Amino acid sequence: MADVIDRGSGPVLVFLHGAGVDNALWAPQISAFSETHRVIAPNLPGHGNVPAVASVAEMADHVHARLSDEGIRRYAVIGLSLGGMVALEIAGRWPQEVTHLVTIESVARVTDNPVARYIADKLVSVMGFVSPKLLSALPASLMGAETKDAAIYTKRALAKMNRSNNAAVLRAALAYDGRGHLPKLQIPTLIMVGAKNPSTHKRAQEISNAVRNADFVEVPHAGHIANRDCPEFVNDRLRSFLQQGS
Repeated sequence: MADVIDRGSGPVLVFLHGAGVDNALWAPQISAFSETHRVIAPNLPGHGNVPAVASVAEMADHVHARLSDEGIRRYAVIGLSLGGMVALEIAGRWPQEVTHLVTIESVARVTDNPVARYIADKLVSVMGFVSPKLLSALPASLMGAETKDAAIYTKRALAKMNRSNNAAVLRAALAYDGRGHLPKLQIPTLIMVGAKNPSTHKRAQEISNAVRNADFVEVPHAGHIANRDCPEFVNDRLRSFLQQGS
């Protein structure tokens, strides 16, 4: 799979994947939206052949530079999990360019609890020693996949990662705090969560509460890999949402 998928023509949609997977995460959305839009789905730093970076801000720099190289100055940005953090960072720093923001199963800050952060940091360090192939052998439900398609994809994608990149991207996500951007956002914003993954709901709802007129939607029957678990629902909701402000 290419490190940048670029298909179709029309208004630009930028899809950003989560940690440990790749841009093929968005296959159901690429197929659906490339008929009416120009769909761009890059691999984030630390995935595919793209070198890892130290922070979500640097991931946003990477994506923005690729868009600028293409002369793209107006686009909607849609991100899942880590990709939602990058999407928020892009919308916060380049608000004049972003028409719509969508986060799926994402948060602006993982945790402020010092004990939880200490434990999470230790777990991230351990990831630097664990083979991704071993991780991919774990039950898919532990990785947030509720359906067969999501499970097959997630396991295959995770097996392609390497130890150091896994640790780097998770460390960047753990360190990120995008809450400062939230009150400033004036664009249509959609926050989506998987109904079967309540662990993200409260922190995702905090994004929705902080952004004026943001929509908050639960994706039925879906876990963390919500766009793969329930692609028809996600696609229909995205189509409706993207008509706002257009």
